Amino acid sequence: MGTDILAEFLPKQKLLFDSIVHGAAPWIGYGGARGGAKSFAVREIALWLAQSPLHQYSAMIFRKHAKELHHNHILPLLSRSPGLRKHFNKTEKILYSEDKRPLITFGYAASDLDVHKFQGMEFDLVFVDEATQSSEYLLKFLKTVNRSTVPGWIPKIVLTMNPGGIGHAFIKRIFIDRHYKENEVASDYSFIQSYLWDNVYWVAEALLRDGISHETYYSWTDQQRKEYCLRYSEYAKNLSSLPHDLREAYLSGDWEIFGGMFFKNFSSKRNVIKPFVIPDDWELIGSLDPGFSSPCSFGITACSKMGVVFRVCTYYERELPASVHAETISRMLKHEGSEVRKLLNGRIPSLIVAGRDAFARKEMYGAIPNEHTYADPFLKEGFRLESANTERVAGWWKWKSLLPDRYFIFDKFNQPLIQEMMGATSDPRRPEDLAGGGNDPKVSDHALDEQRYGIMGLQMKQQRIIPETLVSAPAYLRL
Repeated sequence: MGTDILAEFLPKQKLLFDSIVHGAAPWIGYGGARGGAKSFAVREIALWLAQSPLHQYSAMIFRKHAKELHHNHILPLLSRSPGLRKHFNKTEKILYSEDKRPLITFGYAASDLDVHKFQGMEFDLVFVDEATQSSEYLLKFLKTVNRSTVPGWIPKIVLTMNPGGIGHAFIKRIFIDRHYKENEVASDYSFIQSYLWDNVYWVAEALLRDGISHETYYSWTDQQRKEYCLRYSEYAKNLSSLPHDLREAYLSGDWEIFGGMFFKNFSSKRNVIKPFVIPDDWELIGSLDPGFSSPCSFGITACSKMGVVFRVCTYYERELPASVHAETISRMLKHEGSEVRKLLNGRIPSLIVAGRDAFARKEMYGAIPNEHTYADPFLKEGFRLESANTERVAGWWKWKSLLPDRYFIFDKFNQPLIQEMMGATSDPRRPEDLAGGGNDPKVSDHALDEQRYGIMGLQMKQQRIIPETLVSAPAYLRL
C-alpha cells in the first residue's frame, strides 16, 4: 500500500483497508473477538485516509463514552504522532490539518438522545469502536451522518465489535446471521473476522526467542497460530481462564453462546432447541403485548409436569388493527395446516393473559374514550383475554430463575423473542429491570414483556410450577 504506516498493518487490517477504499459495501464489520488490534486499525486508517492527498476523507471515530474515547483513541494517536498535538482542538475534539481542514472528529454519545448533537454533520467515514455497546437506533443514526460529496466515493461506516452488549442482536443479525429485513440488502454488509491469533504482537517475544519471523507465523494455519498463542500469550491465557461462555465469546468469537447482559444464563446454543409436539397433559398459556405502531407480540408457553418451561411460538407484527392480529393468531392456532397447531396437537391455551392496554377503552389506538377495546376482536375469535400480572422486577426474576436448565425456546418459531433476549441489557439506574423500564420506544422489548406475562401467568394457574430441586433435562431435550 505504499506508506510506512500501512506497511505496519497486519493482514486482517490490510483487508479492512482494502474493503474501505475499494469495497462497495457501505457497512463494514471488523473483529468479532478480543485482541485483534481493532482500535489501532481504526485510528491509523482514519488518519491515513484523512491526510492522503489522493483521498482526504473526513472521518469520525466514535466511542460510546468520552473517557474510553480519550484513552483508546485520542491519547494513543497523539502519543504515537506527537506532531499532531498542535493541530488537535481539545474542546472540539477535532484533529485538523495544517491548512485547518478537519481530519478526524472524535465523537461520543452515552445515550441515544445524545447522538442527535451530530445532526447535520457529514463524514466520508464513520468508525464506531466497540459497536455492540451502542443501540441499533444509535448506530443507524450515525449512518445518516455518513455521507459525502466526493465524486464516486461510497461513504463507509465501520463497526468494530466483540459479542455482548445492547447492540449484540442487531450486529449479529446483519453481519453474522446475514438475516435482512425490509429495505436491507445483503450486498450492503461485509464482515472481516479477526481473532487474537491474527495479531502477531501478542506472541512477538516468543517468536523472537524461537527464531520465527512474522512472515512465517502468518504462513501457518489458523489452528497453528491459535495453538501458539494459547501456549505463549499471557492475554490468550487470561481469556482461556474465563468461564466457558465468556471464553467462547471473547476468544473464539462465538456470537451464539452469548445471551446478552440481562439474561446472563441464556445461551442460544443451549436453550434454543428442536421443536417437538407438546404432550397433552402439559399446561399451555397464551400471552399478548398489544401494539399498533409498536409491535403486537403474542406467544404460546408450555410447562411440563416437572416445571420445565418451553416457548413454543411467537407472533410479532406491527401497524395492523387488533382485528387482523386476532384473525391471524386464530388461524395460527386453529387452521388444520398450521405448523403451530401441529406442535400443540390441536390444543388451545386455556388462559391468555394480556397487558393492560388490551383493556383500555379508547378510539382505535387514540385518546378518545369509547366502548371498544383491543381485547374485543380476540373475544370474537373465541379468545377471552385476562389481565396479566405486569410486575416487572418480579417477572424478570421469575423468568431468569428458570435459566439455564428449566427454560427452552423452540427453534424457527421464535426469532423475535430470541433477538430481543440476545440484545437485552439492564437499566443502569435500576439493574433489576430491563433498560428503558418499559418506557423507551427505542428499546425492543415487546416479545420480552409478553413472555414475562406468560411466565407469570403460569404461576397464576399453578401455585408452584418450579420444584424445589433441579430436574434433569428429559430425553427430548437431547434431540
